[in-house]
Amino acid sequence: MDSRERRRTTAETARLGLLGFAIVALLLGILGQSLRHSHAAADLAGELPLQQEPRLPGASLAPTPGALAFLEDRAPGDQAFLEEQSSAPFPEWQRALDPGLSKRVASLVDEALSRAKKLSAGRVRAANTTVAVHITHPASRQELVARRSDAALIPASNMKLVTSAAALVLLSSSWNFETRFESPGEIEAGHLRGDLIVRAGGDPFFDAEAHGEAQHLFAPLLESLRKAGVSTIDGDLVLDEGSYLEPGPGPAWPSENQYWQEYCARSGGFSVNAGCLTAFVRSGRVGALALAEVRPLEHGLKRVGEVHTAARGARLDIAVGAVPGCVTLRGSIPAGIEPWSTRFAAPDPLRLFASVLMAALEAGGIAVAGDAVQLRGAPPGRLLANLRTPLLEVLAPINLHSNNAVADQLFFALGDAVGGAGTRAGGQAATRRALTELGLPAGGLVQVDGSGLSRDSRLTARQLTALLSATANLDGATFEYFYRSLPVAGESGSLLGRMTSGPARGRVHAKTGWIGGASALSGFVETAQGKRLVFSILVSYPRESGLNTSCWKPMQDAICAALVNWNG
Repeated sequence: MDSRERRRTTAETARLGLLGFAIVALLLGILGQSLRHSHAAADLAGELPLQQEPRLPGASLAPTPGALAFLEDRAPGDQAFLEEQSSAPFPEWQRALDPGLSKRVASLVDEALSRAKKLSAGRVRAANTTVAVHITHPASRQELVARRSDAALIPASNMKLVTSAAALVLLSSSWNFETRFESPGEIEAGHLRGDLIVRAGGDPFFDAEAHGEAQHLFAPLLESLRKAGVSTIDGDLVLDEGSYLEPGPGPAWPSENQYWQEYCARSGGFSVNAGCLTAFVRSGRVGALALAEVRPLEHGLKRVGEVHTAARGARLDIAVGAVPGCVTLRGSIPAGIEPWSTRFAAPDPLRLFASVLMAALEAGGIAVAGDAVQLRGAPPGRLLANLRTPLLEVLAPINLHSNNAVADQLFFALGDAVGGAGTRAGGQAATRRALTELGLPAGGLVQVDGSGLSRDSRLTARQLTALLSATANLDGATFEYFYRSLPVAGESGSLLGRMTSGPARGRVHAKTGWIGGASALSGFVETAQGKRLVFSILVSYPRESGLNTSCWKPMQDAICAALVNWNG
């Protein structure tokens, strides 16, 4: 359709006939998955469940050919590109490598490679596995360990560190997502004589404490409209996505049968509840219906399925899923257990945003005579309201809870703000600019998204440590926000169950990352002597089930323990 053509987003356009509805219900039966508490916990860490990664004989490091067409200077996927060497470690830094620490790191890497070779019956070995390690001491501007630190590897969720750090470097801690509400019409006797135009700002409109509800996030809008004297909007609710891309799956994402998962939530100019639906279930009397809700309650989709209360001790068996037009929530929950919830991807984040916003206006006593429509390039109008969400508020969802969609929203907003457009190319241009401003080469960097979900993304350990070091040079309050947004060894986030004892507990603030064939851990270590080190450990290996848990995580944890004990 033409970019300026209005696209109706009302329920009428999504209405299904009986045959169509039957087909959708069948698809939901196929896509809906039984979810359990252990699965929900795995999703919280932002790492794909291990069983979803099939074992392959090898793993190519080259980005997929067609996926990087948006890059202006697409790098080749050969070994020279993957191990591109920068001319200097850091501008004005000393390459005073620590022999003892380098030797200890090399020994731990060799042990992990040896174990991986044994467990994989030789399929994973040093010849087809890359372990990159870069460790620095920013206070003395010293590079302590550099092992294949310029190899461009898949960073998995460590890409979230790049997204959030680049945003702080380029935008500052005072930056806000902004969603502007304008109208060319006059206000007469409570009537807005025209459309209410909503300008996309990339805001995820996500409240982690609200369990999927989102109407309250629009309360400042209602207050502004009331102050302006608006009680009725005579025209349409016009959603202008501006420079933002259409929401959709990213290049080199997981297979289509995973698109319903939270980690595959789509992102774009408009989002609410970070592009997800939240299922909430509370058991009732045995044999009776359980309380089962899909939130936001104003999602605008046809609901399919029921959840019954089973006997105490029975198996939790709940399936969820959504396709355009309807959502399913069905199964059974045993009596007496705590309320259960999970998040899963909405089929169309723009429609979800429109439905929630329309419901919020109605609940606030503001009637909309028209429909919600999509129109790029809507004419300018008088500003009636401007909803702002501080950048600092999304750091914890991105880094601590590893929320992919929130990271992608920030990536596209960063592109819109400084990269020329709210697109994948715009986001990457912004990140490259951040590296350039730090005096570092951007060679090897391929950033397809903000989350690291795409297998086409590439990053070097040196680039990661540089961005992390840059955050420490920001004002103290901003760095503390960033620092506290990272999981802590043995205490929080995806490091809650790691380094639970020994010297590293509580001293490592770092981001984990994993997709099949790639494992990562990067962040900060506080040594026993009170010094702060910055480190990045990236591993690329042939996809083989179980190696991340049995080899790479123990190696990363052991390296962190060695850093705590460093006394240089």
